[in-house]
Amino acid sequence: MNAPLFLESLSNLPNADYMLSLRERNPSYFLKRAQWLLQEKSEISKFLRKTKIIHITGTSGKGTVGALLQSILAHAGYTVGFYNSPHVGDVYERIRVSKPDIHKNAVSTEIIPPHAFESLAQGLKPELVKSITESPYGLPSYFDILFVLGLLYFKKIRAHWTIIEVGCGGRYDSTNIIKTSDLSLITTIGDDHAHLIGPRLTDIAYEKAGIIKPRGVVVVGPYIKGKALSLIKQEADKKKAVLYQTPMPKKGRPDENFAIASFTAKLLKINNAIIEQGIRQYTPLPGRFEIIAENPTIILDGAHNKDKMRYLIDALEPFFKRTDRKFLIFAATGTKDWRAMLSLLFPCFDKIYLTRHTVRERKVADMKAMYLYIKKCKKLSPLLYLDPEDALKDAMRNARQKDLIVATGSLYLLGSLKKFHEKTPYC
Repeated sequence: MNAPLFLESLSNLPNADYMLSLRERNPSYFLKRAQWLLQEKSEISKFLRKTKIIHITGTSGKGTVGALLQSILAHAGYTVGFYNSPHVGDVYERIRVSKPDIHKNAVSTEIIPPHAFESLAQGLKPELVKSITESPYGLPSYFDILFVLGLLYFKKIRAHWTIIEVGCGGRYDSTNIIKTSDLSLITTIGDDHAHLIGPRLTDIAYEKAGIIKPRGVVVVGPYIKGKALSLIKQEADKKKAVLYQTPMPKKGRPDENFAIASFTAKLLKINNAIIEQGIRQYTPLPGRFEIIAENPTIILDGAHNKDKMRYLIDALEPFFKRTDRKFLIFAATGTKDWRAMLSLLFPCFDKIYLTRHTVRERKVADMKAMYLYIKKCKKLSPLLYLDPEDALKDAMRNARQKDLIVATGSLYLLGSLKKFHEKTPYC
């Protein structure tokens, strides 16, 4: 069995689920579970003492900010590892490396090669078996294992910098097993995952502030304010950390991620020319406003909460102006506020396809409820497709060259659509 399938198959073993149980039990249990695996791989602890670490959380933008900083640091001459989640297509996407190419005077960004992933996963099997009988916290989760695999790979390639994106929250997230970081970064505070780490914004801010390290440095985004900002400041004061807030971007929210990355890089003493080059030449993560075709234009975006949807609509504005008909393909997981997202989206589109993602471990939103909601609010009957590929196929058949097709609502939706389009670019 290949490594990705083996790791996915571990979900059929009895185990506590962090995402489902965060509110019902002492969540430090999940941090200790990941910590146990880290202690078993003692070479990782040695690596973490050598590499410089940027730890990023936030409701929106953390993946993009991480990718921007990865590019900037690589253009400054460093080898940079970036662990991010979730993946859109293949699990290898979670483990990225950027490094300078001296011969080409450029930077290369690559995901972990499958053979390297396979080798590291095989090497981790004895510890996974041992955890069943010897760990008081049980088998590490899929996320725990992938994070440790990422650290093992970054050790192997001798990363100067390691950028780590939080999975959910921060305080009890598996990534918070790292004891120190050169910089903690909180991009935004919104109500995504409120059912797990909320319900109030201050609750969410408290969880995200948990990544601040004693006597460390923390950077917050420009739009964090009020009680959420006060709470983060309290956490920083308690840990004797230095806090900086990113200045307001000149062009407003569309430039927020670039502003955070640029401000952070300046704190790291990187000069403006390198920062500008890194931003200009960065490699976006898959599914972040990814244009996969033109004539008609097809855009995949993993926005999955109302804040991210506002950013998406802002980014789509130039496309709305220069295209004719607008087609929306939408799916959401069951825990998301799909009403808030659809209320922002459906005024912008002429035709709507409702579908679902096909990831077995994640429940999807009620398609009938979404259908009735759109029909009531927009006076339009959306088209329903159980197979997301069929939805894209129908949209492509109906769209003309100057039309626009946008698929959004869930990162889990985009992987199958991207692979389908690569196999069948013309319908």
